[in-house]
Amino acid sequence: MHILEGEKAMFNNQLHQEWLEHIDDYINGQIELKNLFQTTESHAEKVIDYVDEQSSFYREHLRNKSGSSSQFKVLDGVPFTTKEDLRFAGTSVCSLPFDKIAMYYETTGTTGTPTPCPRSSIDVETSGAFVKKAMNDVYQARFGTMNALTAIMGPSELYAFGDTYGEICRKLGIPFVRLWPESPRVGLDKAAHLITNLGVRSLICSPAVALALARFYTSIGVAPRETSVDQIFVLGELCTPEMLQNIAHLWGANCSHGLYGSQEAHAVATGCSQGNLHFCETNYLAEILPIPGLEGIGELCLTMLVPGAKPLIRFRTGDLASFSPATNCSCGSHSRCLKVFGRVDDIITIAERQMLPASIESAVLGAVDNVLGYQVAVSTADNGTETIEVSVIATIEPGSIAQIQKKMTDYFAIPVKLNVTEQLDARTETGAYVSWKHARIIDNRKSS
Repeated sequence: MHILEGEKAMFNNQLHQEWLEHIDDYINGQIELKNLFQTTESHAEKVIDYVDEQSSFYREHLRNKSGSSSQFKVLDGVPFTTKEDLRFAGTSVCSLPFDKIAMYYETTGTTGTPTPCPRSSIDVETSGAFVKKAMNDVYQARFGTMNALTAIMGPSELYAFGDTYGEICRKLGIPFVRLWPESPRVGLDKAAHLITNLGVRSLICSPAVALALARFYTSIGVAPRETSVDQIFVLGELCTPEMLQNIAHLWGANCSHGLYGSQEAHAVATGCSQGNLHFCETNYLAEILPIPGLEGIGELCLTMLVPGAKPLIRFRTGDLASFSPATNCSCGSHSRCLKVFGRVDDIITIAERQMLPASIESAVLGAVDNVLGYQVAVSTADNGTETIEVSVIATIEPGSIAQIQKKMTDYFAIPVKLNVTEQLDARTETGAYVSWKHARIIDNRKSS
């Protein structure tokens, strides 16, 4: 029995090392993307066999042949895995017992029952390899050194984000401090105090946290651009190019994507100095599921290829996304660019047009400069016509309001009222403190 366990451990260690070498070869340019695709389906076939053997949920789920067709032969007819499946199945989705994992996390539960998200060592290292490369590139480009004190500002201890970046900072020699703004022992006041007193040069946080901190500094008479912060990585929420520019301008700092991912799927794509997200090609097989009325944009569906604690097969992320070639970015990455446009459930019809959350954010931030927060409410007037109220925290000259309203009215094709305020709905104001993926768009028509 001990021999069998020893042999299994040796096999797992060898597999772990092979995966790390495979990823290193790709990151270092020794494997071209077109050649990588030749092995991807083989990895998918192996991971499907792996979960069929290791996961009681998948052992039954894969017997269901009602899955839709796929561009990939290995996935053709394989059933999707939904978030509802994960909530219902709980720990039965896992492919390793908990005494064999490296660490345990959960989803935040803001959109339903929290689901277990254990990670094994192979999960942590294969996912972290891309984050490490991305951070190294940005720090070299921005600072020319790893010696830049970094504040990691995450939503909770049960979320992998803090550990992921903490471990990468440790490996790269980047000094860091963990500032949880939602913690009763920290909060915005102390976070801002420490950023100033310690001379923090880089923030890793959600867009909502970056805006909340900027608002706090402004409220105490300090311009965010006067702080020591020179680099901001944003993640955890929808963040359009306009939001990246908005945050960069508020802080007088470079603002780029940190990573795109989730508790369930790990780091799916990592940001670069050019403001793009690059897909972690070795670790996933990606499908874009078509949505009627949208051209080139669909729901991102992932098959995780690494045989870790909880690989998911044809996992419907619920996120709207599209791919473009790596050549569209000048950063030097040879991975495809992934664009994320918000949640599928957040598609909204305005003036008989389907609108994505990203389109709405772009319209607001394209019309108003230096926005410290925004909210969009769509309503139905007494005469039955649709109206939009855009509330912003920003400094706007009174004479410019009518011009801005007209610009947004022309874009949305319905009347827009611009409301300049000092405070927004609490859920938007607190952002990631309450809901890591909160919505800034309210559809009052649903309740009318």
